[in-house]
Amino acid sequence: MKQIKIVTAVDRIPVTSLAGMVRVSKTGVRLPGGITWQPLKIRPHAQLTISDKVESGCTVWSAKLVFKTCEESGDRDRWAYRCRLLDGRYRLIGSDERPYPMASVQEIMPEKAADSQLDEVTVTWQSARFIPHIVE
Repeated sequence: MKQIKIVTAVDRIPVTSLAGMVRVSKTGVRLPGGITWQPLKIRPHAQLTISDKVESGCTVWSAKLVFKTCEESGDRDRWAYRCRLLDGRYRLIGSDERPYPMASVQEIMPEKAADSQLDEVTVTWQSARFIPHIVE
């Protein structure tokens, strides 16, 4: 049965806070205790695209997260992102190891005042491992 996969919330944390993360299966990770996520104010709903491809005989997984926000996004530290899905599950974009997720911000200044002025943030991440679910 196909599940509805809608991203309802996005949180972030410095990648250094993920030290001690454990891969419990091919598709899941368990995070260290005591993590305090920073919720982001986003316009519903964010878009998350996960894909894979084979390069030189190795599978490379890619995640692309796109959301609109009214928050200032000038901070270019290394962040990992937690995406909450409609069914209550979470996907993790990033880890405490290289390569880190890369975020780019498009500041919108529309022609008409009635058009959206929210910034559009695009986060991309590639990994040799499956883009994981967070296991409690």
